Amino acid sequence: MRFLDATQDDALLRLSPSLAEAVATAVAAGESPPTFGLRRQRPYVLLGPQDLRLPRIAEGAAWLEAQGLPVHQRVGGGAAVLLDDGCLSFFAAIPTQDISRLDDNFRTLTLPVRSALQKLGVSVEFGRAPGSFCEGPQDLVSGGGRKIAGVSQALRRGYALVSGMLLVRQDPVATTALLQEFYRRSGSGRQLRASAVTSLEAELGREVPLAELRPAIVRAAGEVGWDTDLGEIQPFELAQAKTLLALRRFAPPARSAQI
Repeated sequence: MRFLDATQDDALLRLSPSLAEAVATAVAAGESPPTFGLRRQRPYVLLGPQDLRLPRIAEGAAWLEAQGLPVHQRVGGGAAVLLDDGCLSFFAAIPTQDISRLDDNFRTLTLPVRSALQKLGVSVEFGRAPGSFCEGPQDLVSGGGRKIAGVSQALRRGYALVSGMLLVRQDPVATTALLQEFYRRSGSGRQLRASAVTSLEAELGREVPLAELRPAIVRAAGEVGWDTDLGEIQPFELAQAKTLLALRRFAPPARSAQI
């Protein structure tokens, strides 16, 4: 399992919305080995398939853009999330076409993150946090039943891509309010609850710098037998990420043009 660290390179921050998909595509083609990666990002909002069907999605997306938040469409997962510098994103890509291994992929490919959280002092399990933004059955929830990480999976074109966003210091109140307003402007009656979301720092009651969190995840990856020597992002992966970045940028559907 190749290890990629996209947390330090400013040039990669812009490619964060498409980097994991680009790597997964290369993994499926046999051009790159199975890969686990960590990444940070400049703030943006990622929309899911269900969001794209909202009656006034163009209005909601335009409002997010006006807040300085680029809007992209996700390759896996269900609903809108805000990714910013309060999150640490992670992903794992393996070549497979076996749909019977969906549950196993979630458990195997998130193991380093779950193990690192346990050693830092936060026990998590898979499950829903009702009322949380992008509520899903495979999120990581704390002992109090609150969402601490969103996790999704895309299984297509010969790869399984498990992606997640660990909420390190993101403010659940501000984030929930932002996404609630997006839904209101998009014509959705969805009701979100900030109390259903937490963060790593809130759970531990202290700051958790990247300089502590990153090594904890890397150590946990090594303990499950993954290669933790820093791998290289290949030029063809970067080129594909740039192409996908443009393709995944949200464009209003034709039916919304008159709204």
